[in-house]
Amino acid sequence: MSVFLELPRSTWVASNDLAFAIRDNYPVTEGHTLVITRRVVATWFDATPDEQRAVLALVDEVKAELDRALNPDGYNVGFNVGAAAGQTVPHLHVHVIPRYDGDMDDPRGGVRHVLPARGNYKRVASDWNNPPGPSSRSQRVEPLTTGAPGPRLGDFLGDLFRRAEQATVVSAFVQNSGLDVLEPTFEHFLRNGGRLRLITGDYLHITQADALQRLLDLQSRTSAYAIADEADEAPLSGIFEVAVVEAERLKRSFHPKAWVFAWGADPRDGIAYVGSSNLSRSALHHGVEWNLRVERSLDPEAWDQVADAADRLHSSSRALDGAWLDAYRVRARRAARPLPFGEVEDEGGLPPEPRDVQVEALAALRESRESGEQRALVVLATGLGKTFLAAFDVAAFAKTAGRMPRVLLLAHRRELLTQAAGTFRRVLPDARFSWCVGGASDLSGNVVFASVQKLSRPRMLAGLTPDWFDYVIVDEVHHAAADSYRRILDVLEPAFLLGLTATPDRADEADVLGIFDDHLPYRADLADGVARRLLVPFAYEGLRDSVDYAPIPWRSGRFDPTALSEAVQTQQRMETLWAAWERLPGSRTLVFCASIQHAQFVRDWLSEHGVRIETVHSGRDSFDRTDGLRLLEAGELDALCTVDLFNEGIDCKPIDRVVMLRPTESPVVFLQQLGRGLRIAEGKEVLQVIDFVGNHKVFLNRLRTLLSLGGERGDLRGWLEGKTPPTLPEGCSVEVELEAKDLLKKLLPASSKNELVRVYRELRETRDQRPRAGELQRMGLNPASVRGAHNSWFGFVADEGDLSPDEAAAFRGGEPWLAHLERTAMTKCFKMVVLEVLVAAGRLRDGMALDELARGSHAYLRRSPELLADLDGVKALDDPGDPSPDVWLKYWKTNPVAAWTRADKGGRAWFALEEERLVPRLPFSADGPAADALVAMTTELVDWQLARYRKRRRNASQVEESGGVSSFRIKVLTNGRDPILHFGNRKDRDLLPRGETDVRLQDGSVWQFKFVKIACNVARPVGAQRNQLGDLLRSWFGIDAGKAGTDFHVEFRRAPDGWWAEPVGSNVIALPARGRVVAYPSLRAAAGVVLHGGDRQGDGVPADEVRLPIGKPDPDVFAVRATGDSMDGGKTPIRDGDWVLLKWARAKGIGAVRGRIALVGVGDSEDRQFLLKRVVETDGGQVLRSENRDYPEQRATAETQVLALFQEVVRPEDLAPAEGTVLSSADLGGAFGLAERPVAPWSRVDGQLFVLISESGVLVASDRMRFERAGHRPGETAFVLTERDDDSWRYAGVARWLPADGLWSLPAVDFDTWRALGKGRSASRRLEPEWEKLAKDLAAALARRAGEWVEGRGKRCRIAGASPRGGVRIDGGPDGFAERTVSVTDLAWVLKAQAEGRKSGGVLDEAAVNRVRYLDGTPKESTRWIDTGWALVLVEAP
Repeated sequence: MSVFLELPRSTWVASNDLAFAIRDNYPVTEGHTLVITRRVVATWFDATPDEQRAVLALVDEVKAELDRALNPDGYNVGFNVGAAAGQTVPHLHVHVIPRYDGDMDDPRGGVRHVLPARGNYKRVASDWNNPPGPSSRSQRVEPLTTGAPGPRLGDFLGDLFRRAEQATVVSAFVQNSGLDVLEPTFEHFLRNGGRLRLITGDYLHITQADALQRLLDLQSRTSAYAIADEADEAPLSGIFEVAVVEAERLKRSFHPKAWVFAWGADPRDGIAYVGSSNLSRSALHHGVEWNLRVERSLDPEAWDQVADAADRLHSSSRALDGAWLDAYRVRARRAARPLPFGEVEDEGGLPPEPRDVQVEALAALRESRESGEQRALVVLATGLGKTFLAAFDVAAFAKTAGRMPRVLLLAHRRELLTQAAGTFRRVLPDARFSWCVGGASDLSGNVVFASVQKLSRPRMLAGLTPDWFDYVIVDEVHHAAADSYRRILDVLEPAFLLGLTATPDRADEADVLGIFDDHLPYRADLADGVARRLLVPFAYEGLRDSVDYAPIPWRSGRFDPTALSEAVQTQQRMETLWAAWERLPGSRTLVFCASIQHAQFVRDWLSEHGVRIETVHSGRDSFDRTDGLRLLEAGELDALCTVDLFNEGIDCKPIDRVVMLRPTESPVVFLQQLGRGLRIAEGKEVLQVIDFVGNHKVFLNRLRTLLSLGGERGDLRGWLEGKTPPTLPEGCSVEVELEAKDLLKKLLPASSKNELVRVYRELRETRDQRPRAGELQRMGLNPASVRGAHNSWFGFVADEGDLSPDEAAAFRGGEPWLAHLERTAMTKCFKMVVLEVLVAAGRLRDGMALDELARGSHAYLRRSPELLADLDGVKALDDPGDPSPDVWLKYWKTNPVAAWTRADKGGRAWFALEEERLVPRLPFSADGPAADALVAMTTELVDWQLARYRKRRRNASQVEESGGVSSFRIKVLTNGRDPILHFGNRKDRDLLPRGETDVRLQDGSVWQFKFVKIACNVARPVGAQRNQLGDLLRSWFGIDAGKAGTDFHVEFRRAPDGWWAEPVGSNVIALPARGRVVAYPSLRAAAGVVLHGGDRQGDGVPADEVRLPIGKPDPDVFAVRATGDSMDGGKTPIRDGDWVLLKWARAKGIGAVRGRIALVGVGDSEDRQFLLKRVVETDGGQVLRSENRDYPEQRATAETQVLALFQEVVRPEDLAPAEGTVLSSADLGGAFGLAERPVAPWSRVDGQLFVLISESGVLVASDRMRFERAGHRPGETAFVLTERDDDSWRYAGVARWLPADGLWSLPAVDFDTWRALGKGRSASRRLEPEWEKLAKDLAAALARRAGEWVEGRGKRCRIAGASPRGGVRIDGGPDGFAERTVSVTDLAWVLKAQAEGRKSGGVLDEAAVNRVRYLDGTPKESTRWIDTGWALVLVEAP
């Protein structure tokens, strides 16, 4: 009886009359199937032909079923005959074994592997240009890696970690550089459940303590992430152990290196490398390192020996922990010595230094603390280093305090915490980290990394004390998580709280700004990053999405992931993408997908279309992240598909295209994904963004976010309807297909004439939750504007249908209280501070003891200087900043406490005093959801009141000090560098504004002017950091603004909505008409050497207008002529006489414009010159570099001032018709795009000079004219026209001034023109210097061949040598012609004719040379004919 026949028929997967099939109980791979005869026969050769056919038929049937179910990559099909061949069951069965890419290291040889050592007969060859990877797993592998330039160990590790389930790394020495290479690979391995052991040693103290610290961080992070805080976060299910072998205990040297990988069921399969490679970049990639590969399938005994040795070594080592590492760090520093040869590496381990933006932000934070601020929100765009800023500021805080502070870093996503830990480790290498996330709750570290979800749990909050942390950082704070942040921050009272966000959305910022006491000391958003050339601009294109998102489940602000993944994997979508892919090219692309399956689908589709692409994700079959980025940066891959691994920071600067194939729900994540391509790189001008826009509100939010990137509150409806142009960062664009716009219009809420209502509804629809009153207040809107129609704020919210059932119940019972609170007048902040303290402590229902309330209230006041100022002048307090407790309690009891306990006009007191306790008498029906809702609604109104009060408090002193003055004028003077506003000797100065004052300009924009005692020298748009007053005044009055002899003024007027300012006087520069631009024709913008003495710019630089091909007029753009040729080079050469369009620099510092061409001022105010140069950063600082490298660099100094930034160059030739065009007198204006036609002998029309030659004497040579009547301006060119006999004009070309000759150069005129208007008999063209130089070089080379014979064109001559007057001497030898000289001039004309012939395809002969040389071509019979036959022979000599 056969064991197969004992199985029930229910186990059969297929059958016919003579055979059946079952799944193998011990499968080699998934789907392994046996096809068995019904009759018991021992072997294939004992079966009848019919049985054999029946078995083969079932093999086909089983294979078809496996293809449908598992889609394997191949099959092994076969049978064993006899015990020697491995047969164990004497009943014929045929194995059908599906095979999958990667199921063994090198599958070549197939069934030959029945004898493992003989399996792969091709194993002797290798191809090291293609090491094994996900798409090449069947590559042959050489047993020995020897390092560069041969096979390198690092080429194979990514694939092995991807396949392994367990790995042991034995590395005698560990270096930071090695972790830079492999740490992402380790993390991916652990995320997929791998078990990793790393064994190193302390021998000779070569292992870097910082590297051990990084390993310890990863070990603790892995343990913490074993449990996920959020349902959508996968736990980090792997195990990571770091062990150290101590040399002191070993008593001998320690140098082992091994990399051991294992996978599969017992007996386990595996591969090991044993050799010389430590964990360092050199050992893995570019060093000479030998490592021998041991495969268990080929040599199980050897592999077992390696694995066992690693196990024994691990058992004799000690676990790495913080205490041991601290001691080792001390020992390593004390025992510092030169490392053994070959172990020295360029670690790049010096502590990083703050960049320009970070330096400015650090200064702003320092000033904030010095002024008494304890909370601050900073906006830094993705790519500008906000996490580094936090680490730098912690270091600065520690330096001031003289000790390491206790730091808490809060974030709502795990990858943010991981990234932050890496950043903080670089800045604070000795700090001890701990984790409060997932399964970890350790708050003992110097720096604690905590998830908001974990720390905001009641159990965690109960264990905290207010002073637990000195410094708290909230990373990527945004509105969705604001309530969770508040719960934590209501418990803590750090010395300083810093909020960080990269989201430039003002609405999002407004919602969280209240957490930070409305203090935003620094902002550098995406627009600022682009303007500073720290980020590249983006070009966004939104394609209409064919996916119908309506049926896809939407829960808690997210799509159902499974349904979404299925919906977006369509052929139609990919074809739409492909059309855009080809139309909007990119060299390196990131594609964001909805799921792993979606990413694989996209990869396969694009790969079939010739794209070199891989997928990087959190799954086991992902391409190695590090290898993927390396290959993408090197250009060996065109694209990477990912799901979410690249949301956080990556360093692949060349990425120039981002494709959004997933409807990212969070605008924060969307901007981070977009930000992956914003890094500056050589040759990268713009980031191309391809997105899909569909029928869901998530796309409304995305577009609203994009439209807010210019720093203003975008009007989404107005933009969709084509009424409002977007305000975007410089150079950025947003284009959406009309069909996609139509989809979005249908999703818009009802419109309203009230701006607040419009914004409210737009935010509600796009964010899936209504905005709060304080949020709208901080956006510059007035929530009180809805009272007329709805009686109160919450009346409006109720009428909009946005109150939850609990809020509606709270509103019905608590409307009198909410109305009273909303209308409470605030001459001081004290009453709202009382409520804020009660709410923060969770005591609004049951009240608080007066002493506790007083302490909390003063602490709240003290952290905000503008609120603390309400105590100024209070005589009852001995020290308002730090009063004695008794005095303060008495004061607080008699002021806001007494006010809250008095009855209001309706006879109702909302609080009562009971036994030294303030007890609420609010309309709480009971403890329950409605009561909770009333507390939340009270909190919202308190936040609104405080936001409104802080705004008013900032402006209070300005309003008071301005007295009754309704308007005043200030003169524009200069501080020696920039124009400023100066009050002079005004007697009413004390009645005018002081300090920061909001002022509206003519265009409605709001600026902050900083008025001091006698002047105003600082002004900037609200939210900007840099002083832009100088540029504003120049845009109003020109480049002379403030100079001696000028009389410019600015008038300030008070209106009901505040102060307004406008320039006054007849000399204000008007906005030019379309097609025109303001120009400064007498400004010498030197694109050559620095100007001195008589060339120095005069005192007056009047403004003019010039017609140039530009679009919409921009008041910040103006034009100047370039003078000189120092910028004649590079990608955009600027020649002498070109028009250069510039844009006022908005007070950018020299460091903020590095890499850009700028108009800079050098020298002091008495000797000012203007230069066009590229600003370049070098090790020695900033230099001014010419594009023409014949000119030396100039060092930028403290006096170097950036005035304007280069926009584009307009060449005069591009403004004119083709040379030689014949025009009638009536057509002269139209041919040059002018409304007015120029007249003879010269005229300036629309800023352009025309010279019309109608008489002889002006042309002094075929390409020179003498004309002085126009009065030459710096760099000016002239359009030259010559009169013909028929009252028409021939356009001769653009003339440029030659100061050394006192003449104008122009293209050579035709012979007829020269004969009619030329001065002199010579009709020869001018030979350019470059041809004469080439000819001299050729003559010198030929002269060195003296004695050689040269043949050509039927002639033969001997080179006799160089001519004393230049040229080449030739003769015909002893029996030939006498010696003669071929001149340099003849050689030069032949060379020029040869070059022109190559362009036109003409024949090179003597006639061609004379045509090039003379205006009329000079026929051979002419007396001017020059015999150039021998010159032709020499030029063509081999």
